[in-house]
Amino acid sequence: MSCSLRWQTFLCLAAVLALAAGCGPGGAPSEKAAGNAATSTSYDDLVALFEAWREFERPEMVYGVPDYASGAMAAQHRELAGYQQRLAAIDPSGWPVSQQIDHHLVRAEMNGLDFDQRVRRPWARNPAFYTTIFPSQSDVPAHEGPVIHGWIDLWTYEYPLSEADAAELAARIGTVAALLEQARGNLVEDARDLWVMGIRAMKGQSTDLQNFASRVSGQSDELDAAIVAAREATDAFIDWLENEADSKTGPSGVGADNYTWYLQNVHLVPYTWEQQETLMLRELVRSHASLRLEENRNRKLPEQTRIASAEAYDRRFNDAVTEYMKFLEEEEIISVRDYEDAALRAPNRAFQLRRWTARVLLRGQLS
Repeated sequence: MSCSLRWQTFLCLAAVLALAAGCGPGGAPSEKAAGNAATSTSYDDLVALFEAWREFERPEMVYGVPDYASGAMAAQHRELAGYQQRLAAIDPSGWPVSQQIDHHLVRAEMNGLDFDQRVRRPWARNPAFYTTIFPSQSDVPAHEGPVIHGWIDLWTYEYPLSEADAAELAARIGTVAALLEQARGNLVEDARDLWVMGIRAMKGQSTDLQNFASRVSGQSDELDAAIVAAREATDAFIDWLENEADSKTGPSGVGADNYTWYLQNVHLVPYTWEQQETLMLRELVRSHASLRLEENRNRKLPEQTRIASAEAYDRRFNDAVTEYMKFLEEEEIISVRDYEDAALRAPNRAFQLRRWTARVLLRGQLS
């Protein structure tokens, strides 16, 4: 799920009385999943179920490659109902609020997998789902959006690499080719925008592998060879995606009804799509009004000169980020995490700054 645990926890608190327990489509549980048919009031039973759930949610790894083939995903979806029934059989009404929130979070995770199976299906619709190389930390505690199991966070290793880490990375990066070969058989649904964006994501992975090869060159022959093979497989996958792109004409969106279900049952936000749209339009009008007031206030000042180059833009942007972070710290608005500062200086800076500013405002309201 794409929102942080901290954000989800707050939303659960807000929604605990407003939302009814959600459940995916019915179905008979398998023997593996149906172990607790009687009603329970034990928090320990929830903990045990959660541990079993997390194990179940991960796809089977076959020679280091997660199995997202249609048969494996269909089997997972069939067994999901059994886990939802086990959760529904645990009554948290007498627990402390913090433990009731845990019950809601487990329900939200199960609903998230149900939504992925029924609607989003990233393994069959979204080529970017098969991106596995992440050279830098995300600006949220976990990865955003649908991320494949088995991803490789290069930023978590110490450099220069130890012999053990080099061997581990060689083995993990060595699975990229097999994963992308599997992806060609899995990506059978028609979602043009996701397909086109997937090409861009894979080109980014190719560049990341090239940069990583330069960074660790000569530290391990096995790792050097694995990176070369992974990049060749990524480039071949890009060629395949580009060759297939013209045949992709279908929509990528999930629709307003599905989006509302996802908001209320996965993110536990008690709004509909239409209500969210109204809130966003209200903020847009407020932003335009603020802009016009600022323009009027500065109307007698000379017009600003345009930024002449990308280098000048980067310099001014990073200076602004530094000033912004200093302001947040000195005024004790929030504590700025190192990864958040670094994320604002990554590519797509302007977009990330807007998104992160909104997150700052929300966090300030929730503190």
